Formats: sequence, C-alpha cells, structure tokens
Amino acid sequence: MDITEERRGEVKIIGLRGRLDASSSPGVEQKLLNLIDQGERRLVLDFSELSYISSIGLRVLIATAKSLQKIKGRLALAALNNHVQEIFRIAGFTSIFSIYPTCDEAVAFSQTDSGCETTAILPPTAHEG
Repeated sequence: MDITEERRGEVKIIGLRGRLDASSSPGVEQKLLNLIDQGERRLVLDFSELSYISSIGLRVLIATAKSLQKIKGRLALAALNNHVQEIFRIAGFTSIFSIYPTCDEAVAFSQTDSGCETTAILPPTAHEG
C-alpha cells in the first residue's frame, strides 16, 4: 500500500494505492488517526488507485469517520473504481459516506461549512437491523 499526501487549502488529501486489506489496514488507520491527532479536520481519501478494500479496510474508514465526527471534522471519499464502489454498495456504505466522482468535488465539499460537519456515521448506540 502506497500512501500519498497533498494539501489543498484546509483539506488534506490522502491517496491510497493498492489494496486496503488485513495487511495494510493497520498502517493506514495509524496514518489517518495520526493526522487527526495532529489537527487535521478535513480529509479527502482519494481512491483513484485503490484496487481493493476488505471488510477490515471498511472498518478503518468507520474509525476514521468517527474520530473526525468527534471534532466536527469532515471526511469525503473520491474516485472509487467500479469494484470498490460495488463493495461500498453491498456493505451499505454508500449512504453513510460522502462519495464523489472526483477529488476536486470531494475537496469542494470538504471546504464548505454548510450542512453537518461530517457524514452521518453510525451513532454510538446504532446497530444494523
């Protein structure tokens, strides 16, 4: 897994290249949580070069979103390929995350202050029914 970083204004763009699975998820999660601990409040995850995401990878996204939600931050996902998009759809994550076709659109969303500060992530007491 290769991880890249780019800044556009107040938004930190994290590019993920390769597979987000059991072997790469711990490092990616640590990187994202470290960025939040360092004060990043607006993250865009660029999935244009992400070839696969496992259930463990999905858990990393939930953990990141919950951490951002606590500090009224924002998380947007960009450029999911068809395979990754289908995994999100099957898991029911397309309604949980803000997903955009391009990185530019995700950055534009992340720079706004209208609406809720972050995507409506599962509340602490929610569970799938």
